[in-house]
Amino acid sequence: MSDSPQPDDLETIRRKRLAKLQGSKTELGRSTSVASAVSSTSSTPSTPTAQAENPFSAIASETNKINIIAAKPASPPPQPVVKPVQKAIEFSVWEDTTLTKVFKLTLSDADSDDVIYLESLASEIKREGADPKLSLETLDRALLMRLTELPIESPFDYLLSCWRQLEAVRRTIRATDPDRSKKNAVLTEARRLCSGYSVLAVSIPDMFGMEQGVDLAELLLEKPDTPKAIPAEFVATMIQRAVEDETLEDFIIPVLDKLSAGLRTMTMASNYQPYFRVMRMLISLKPVAAALAAMPSFLPPDVTAVTIELNTVLGPFFKISPVDSKVAGVYFSNPKERTASDIKSAISGLRTELGWIQDELSFIVDKIVRASTESRERMLQFLAKTVNLNHKRRALQIVPGTVSSDAFMLNVTAVLNRLCEPFVDATFSKLDKIDPLYYKKSDRIDIKEEVKLDADQQSFDKYIAERVDGTPNFISEVFFLNVASHYYGLGGAMHIQTQLANDIKDMEKHLQRLEEEQRNWINSPQAAMLTNTVNRVRKQLDSAVAFQHTLNAPLQDRMSMSRSFAFLMTVATWLVRVVDPAHTHPQKHIKLPLTEPVPDTFRYLPEYFVENITGFVIYFSRHYPQMMFEQTHVELVTFAITFLRTSSYIKNPYSKAKIIEFLFYGTLSQPGHKNGFLGDTLITLPFAIEHLFHLLMSFYIEIESTGASSQFYDKFNIRYYISQIVKCIWEMPIFRDKLEQESKVDVEFFVRFVALLLNDVTYLLDESLSKLADIHKYQGELADRSQLSQQDRTEREQNLSGAERQASSYMSLANETVAMLKLFTKAVPAAFVTAEIVDRLAAMLDYNLDALVGPKCTGLKVKDPQKYHFNPRELLSDIADVYLNLSAQSAFVHAVARDGRSYRREIFIRAAGILSKYGVKSGADISALTRFADRAEATKVADEEGEEELGEIPDEFLDPLMYTLMEDPVILPSSRVSIDLSTIKSHLLSDSTDPFNRVPLKLEDVVPDVELKAQIEEFRAAKRKSARDARLAAATAAAAIVDQDGDIKMGE
Repeated sequence: MSDSPQPDDLETIRRKRLAKLQGSKTELGRSTSVASAVSSTSSTPSTPTAQAENPFSAIASETNKINIIAAKPASPPPQPVVKPVQKAIEFSVWEDTTLTKVFKLTLSDADSDDVIYLESLASEIKREGADPKLSLETLDRALLMRLTELPIESPFDYLLSCWRQLEAVRRTIRATDPDRSKKNAVLTEARRLCSGYSVLAVSIPDMFGMEQGVDLAELLLEKPDTPKAIPAEFVATMIQRAVEDETLEDFIIPVLDKLSAGLRTMTMASNYQPYFRVMRMLISLKPVAAALAAMPSFLPPDVTAVTIELNTVLGPFFKISPVDSKVAGVYFSNPKERTASDIKSAISGLRTELGWIQDELSFIVDKIVRASTESRERMLQFLAKTVNLNHKRRALQIVPGTVSSDAFMLNVTAVLNRLCEPFVDATFSKLDKIDPLYYKKSDRIDIKEEVKLDADQQSFDKYIAERVDGTPNFISEVFFLNVASHYYGLGGAMHIQTQLANDIKDMEKHLQRLEEEQRNWINSPQAAMLTNTVNRVRKQLDSAVAFQHTLNAPLQDRMSMSRSFAFLMTVATWLVRVVDPAHTHPQKHIKLPLTEPVPDTFRYLPEYFVENITGFVIYFSRHYPQMMFEQTHVELVTFAITFLRTSSYIKNPYSKAKIIEFLFYGTLSQPGHKNGFLGDTLITLPFAIEHLFHLLMSFYIEIESTGASSQFYDKFNIRYYISQIVKCIWEMPIFRDKLEQESKVDVEFFVRFVALLLNDVTYLLDESLSKLADIHKYQGELADRSQLSQQDRTEREQNLSGAERQASSYMSLANETVAMLKLFTKAVPAAFVTAEIVDRLAAMLDYNLDALVGPKCTGLKVKDPQKYHFNPRELLSDIADVYLNLSAQSAFVHAVARDGRSYRREIFIRAAGILSKYGVKSGADISALTRFADRAEATKVADEEGEEELGEIPDEFLDPLMYTLMEDPVILPSSRVSIDLSTIKSHLLSDSTDPFNRVPLKLEDVVPDVELKAQIEEFRAAKRKSARDARLAAATAAAAIVDQDGDIKMGE
């Protein structure tokens, strides 16, 4: 059975609504003035006689219904007891004449064809003993008869026209008119009658004999200055009457639905502005805002990420944005042929227009939030749904048709930024209003599948199951919603923009290759097919570039992104406050390092709290650094220092690596800013001065092992960032003092850092020089075309390309690592000559010095070495500096001399000659390097003599890894192998396992091999005694063969 109302039901509905419209009538005396007519609600019932002959009169007599006519007005000011008769006659004449002229109705014989004579109503009034004239008492009955019993083409147009004329008459009443109050009361009530009957004309058109209702939405969309436009005041009075009649939903919901449906197919290139204008006008009225939020289409239960921006009442408004392929086609057609200034102008215009759109959206949402408690809850549900449905926007590969558009999500984020503005202040005075227990009180935002900062899924499920009583406040609601929206919305858009930029580069390379091939296929049968392919790729490239411009419009909008930065700095400061044991930051600065365990309110937060901040800063540092210079950065640096200094608070090493990355980008030199946008803060903020150097060293060590399959290569990029940060802050003496302090306070920590630094230098230089040798070989082979077939040549070119990429990357990293080693060895040379590292350092330097100036150095000659960041003279100079920095350390001299693989004095002499020839080093430095080589050579000779004394060493006394005589042997607990303590210390600096069985090993687990050490000392003592005895015997024998005159006996 159909759910639609039956005819009898419709009639009942009509009667009830009309009864509410009619109500009881207002009695207005001729000697009283009318006031406050618009706000009145009670009235005097009309006589039964007058109602009997009209079919609607019985309805109108139900006095318990709401009436379109205002209730009895408030009492006017007292009038004189004696009032001139002429004045009363004049007012009644004005009243009758004015209403007749406006409504084209009369209760007396009409002299004009334009005026309708209501003869039957006039007769009724006469029988009641009253004068048949149009007045406030008779207008309602007259207007009802006109609308229901006499043919009229458009009741709504008629009523609107009357309303306009009434407004025109009101403007003609002089302020000095003694009847001004009474006249205004008549006009006001007449206008209210027009508005009230207009509501019925819209919602119940067949009541007035119309088959179709008035398309109010279409009329509202008319331009305000056109004849058909409906005045906002007229709409407001219609809505007021609909509210009083309890018919607002029936009246306004179809209008709102039609506005939404009309906007659904539009873009920013369409005439969308009238829809926003009408929505602003309607939503300004609190009842409409509440009704809109209560609509079924506000948030349908089966909504998806795609349909939420199409099939909800607000969705089409949120999707209007420059980020649209159709907009791209209109504003950026043929982008490759447009000038830069033209593109910039178009983007600027789109940003201005987008700002207006987001202002309007914010106004709409604000009105809904303020309309009622219920509407605020519905608005929060809508915003939460947008983020909950769009988790896949952060997937590596986004499947089309499964997520909302960038346009929609960016607008949602912009609106949430506006909602957060009241508590995003410079002093962070309202941080205590943000509830850290939000996720235990509310499940509005779905974070179940999100990776947490320091917790696994099982512990999170247990944590969240223990609910906390209470309801989050509005500040907390919009704060956590905006954090999620920045991740899925703004963060997703930045991710897509980055991917798009890479795709454009790939398409440009592909197009270039096709165009090169096209010249070779001009006269071939495949020429047409190839031409079509080229044209297709060009078209795809143009579309991608055009869309990239539209995405840049919101992503590089200074005002909008500044709001996001301010909000994210609030998030950063709140995170620091959460982990602050006193929870008073920033009013009282946090103290580091933090204590364990990690607070539950922090460890169970989604990782995207941190990723939002790091991703935003990295993106804008790379693509729009100018904006970053317009911000303050104390909060950003404080956030970075806090969570790197106590890095155990964040489990994922890559999340922490992103903090290092944005510090790196923040210290890159920019025009007019030598230290970037963060450098000055890093070198002046006391909090940074105290903790920065230690955390850089600590993370350099930590990133050695990330657990990922790519950890070996990832660490080099991160350590490159660290080296650049160090370079930025190194000019400040206080940071050089920090390095020395670190080397003395925790020697084991510092040695581990230095060991990893040496590992990096060793590997990077070895790989760099090896790839340069490969490039030298491939370039030589490709130079002789006659010796290679086409296939061999193609293979060599591919090999060359791969070697070039690797050489460039490795050499760049090697240069920075060597530069950092040079800085550190100059600042604290003694720290680099401990037993664990000095031999490795000397061997690494000797090997690379030999590679640069030794017999095989010609294999490093390549074409355009700068292309690979290879400057052999500068690299040689840096290595020489390390030697000079450590030349005063005797342990280093001995280590160089002990290097049997690469050390040769002539290599140092050759290096000194090259440095002198090209003026790379001063004469003093050349002399110092030569003296160092002489000392090393003398030490080598002495060491060799000492080794001769020992003779053949038993294998059990030799270190199993270094094959040198052990000084302090220890036993490894699992493999039971005896090894020298310095050797295992050096090994554990880069590998925490037993070198013989890979079982985890800690230094404190090794056991001194007392017995073996005693044997070695006994062996050494015996060998030395034997050597001394041999020398003594030799000296005695030599003396015996000298005669008394001192002549040597040459034998018999």
